[in-house]
Amino acid sequence: MIYRAFLSQNGLFYNIAYLGDWVPDWLMRDLQAAFIGVSRITFNLFGILVVYAAAKYTARIYHRDSQLAGATGIIVLLLIAFRYDHAAFDHAIGFNWRLLSTQSMLIALIVGYAIGQVYRWLGVERNFQKTRQIISVRDRSFYAMKPLVTSIILAIIFTYILNFGLLSKVLRGVYSQMVTVGQNNQGIWLTIAGTALITLFDWLGLGSVANSGAVLSGGPFASNLSYALQHGSAWNIPHPFFGGSLYNSFANFGGNGLILALTVAIIITSRTKGQHQIARWTLVPTLFNSEYAAMVGFPIIMNPLYLLPIQLLPIMNIIIAAGAIALHIIPPTPYPVLMGTPGPLISFVASNGNWWVLVFTLALFVLDVWCFIPFVKIIDHFDQELSLDSSEVDYYAKK
Repeated sequence: MIYRAFLSQNGLFYNIAYLGDWVPDWLMRDLQAAFIGVSRITFNLFGILVVYAAAKYTARIYHRDSQLAGATGIIVLLLIAFRYDHAAFDHAIGFNWRLLSTQSMLIALIVGYAIGQVYRWLGVERNFQKTRQIISVRDRSFYAMKPLVTSIILAIIFTYILNFGLLSKVLRGVYSQMVTVGQNNQGIWLTIAGTALITLFDWLGLGSVANSGAVLSGGPFASNLSYALQHGSAWNIPHPFFGGSLYNSFANFGGNGLILALTVAIIITSRTKGQHQIARWTLVPTLFNSEYAAMVGFPIIMNPLYLLPIQLLPIMNIIIAAGAIALHIIPPTPYPVLMGTPGPLISFVASNGNWWVLVFTLALFVLDVWCFIPFVKIIDHFDQELSLDSSEVDYYAKK
């Protein structure tokens, strides 16, 4: 969020505060490098954290060595992501970062769960949490040898299929192609289909953190912008239902899936301490369309209770907005917007400050929050049930 809004040349506060004019170049370069490094390390290595947790807690369910299972998961994922090309034989280490990043979270979950199952069937059941002596640690390593070797062999087989077969060609670029087809077009139905696929991939953990905005480029966008600049108005542009503009202005409140509306609904409604705390912590970055902390923290990824609203509400917003534009209630939004612009204000800026568009967008946002509230209450109910179950388990364990 800080890099996009404050340090990027296309950022909102970078331009409002003229940071490029009075901040020394050396300081701006160093800050940009530091925040790019934090972002890339965090998001490009996210799969390693995921595979470790998935393998560890799956093995722990069956009373197997959870720590070594997590370490095995990391080794297996690195083997799968290693680039087996000529550079590998020249002692250069390279990885397919897509397989280690947030774009392949589902793959990391599956790999971690599979490693946990391997430890379940080939590992030894005992209490590994109380291992403190050197001899016990050595025995523990021998107990893990069979599932470790088996996991590595399976990883090599899967790596061959992924890197040398057709699977990698199919996976490469699917998300970006969906974004292009769904948003760089003039048809409302393609926009709806593309939006549905993008939010589905995000829910599955296969989305990209960097693609939370719309694709505002191509011939239709250039034609709309040129017409608006020449005539001084957004009315009667040649492509009023351009997918990128519709999505960015009316279906991107806090990133894909209207996460900002969900965050506000949780703050208003939720009685669960954890949910409420995460909503408050992630409100500011989500307001500026950096939603991934909320996606993971609530959690939204792979949570079936959130699938329906995050799929349908953006589509509902696009249909309502397209209807309002067709009836000439509001003008289209052909102008580009700076990075980090708060979601509910994007349409206002993209319409060159049309107040009717702002009122319409805020009404849409309120409607989205209201639609999320029933799902937040359902999540609260399940959280309370899980808390009661865990309390009973702790009670009987102590007895």
